[in-house]
Amino acid sequence: MNTWLKIISSAVLVCHFASAQSADEKKKTLTMTKALKLGVEDLTQHTGQSEAGQDNAAQLYATARRIETEYALAQRDLRLVTELGHWRTVLTKCRNGSCHAASIVNGGGTMYSHAANRNGAALEDFLAGLAKRLPLRKGQGDPMAEKEINDNITFLKKLKPFNSGDAEPDRSATAALAAKVMELEEIWTDLKAMIQDVSADDARKIVTIASDSMNWLKEDGGR
Repeated sequence: MNTWLKIISSAVLVCHFASAQSADEKKKTLTMTKALKLGVEDLTQHTGQSEAGQDNAAQLYATARRIETEYALAQRDLRLVTELGHWRTVLTKCRNGSCHAASIVNGGGTMYSHAANRNGAALEDFLAGLAKRLPLRKGQGDPMAEKEINDNITFLKKLKPFNSGDAEPDRSATAALAAKVMELEEIWTDLKAMIQDVSADDARKIVTIASDSMNWLKEDGGR
């Protein structure tokens, strides 16, 4: 009798452990739907509240949003996924590029890499809305949007690198900033060409999201 009681007790314990383990695994599972429902802020429940955890949360959200957007587009026309990809590439370069420029201008700092890591979340939200309007209505762009791009390029060319007072690092910073500005001028020029074929409304929206990180650099005063 005692033997059977031991067997039954052991079986109950095993079942309880398996059930608890299953619930724990379910809690740890992060699906696309769950990531989108939680949003960037609440995703830190899974990634942690550290700076790296917040970066990871933003990147997970951006990934989930991108998958959702591209899947929906592919059901309509697979070619639209490629079209959206072109916008994603240039907008990412515009937004992240200003973060990298700010790092050089201000003498480095992890805040700029964190900003670049988190850029994708807001961009993918924007692209999700843009995707619903693809293919974009043809137009001739918007003069004010083009002016904003020209102003951004002019601003970038006036940036000065952080002066540490040490000749060698300062020379390196000057060269790095010059290379980054040249790269960004090319990227912004590409974007200007791209918006000249879309409606004025879309052109303004696209340049606004591209300029978000640039605005942060401008507010920082280039210092």
